[in-house]
Amino acid sequence: MNDSSHILNDEAFKDISPQKLKIMVDMLNDMTGKPMEQKVRVLFSYGVKMKQKGLQFTKQESSLIIDSMKSNLSPTDRNKLDMVVTMMEMM
Repeated sequence: MNDSSHILNDEAFKDISPQKLKIMVDMLNDMTGKPMEQKVRVLFSYGVKMKQKGLQFTKQESSLIIDSMKSNLSPTDRNKLDMVVTMMEMM
């Protein structure tokens, strides 16, 4: 797994469904080692897949995932990620 795998130990994910957990792990793995622009594409594509399956992360789960992604980003990349998250919430 990648640097973000530590978030799986957070209390927010204690009762996560196996289906959502698999999607989250796959998403985090797909982001590993990619530049910000590709991470954003991965995040967006997984968001679309989840909506198609009638799934969504809770606010707490989403916040932890996004915060984990932001931890090593420049201010410019953080702003880009915030814009994508806002767009995804409006979908």
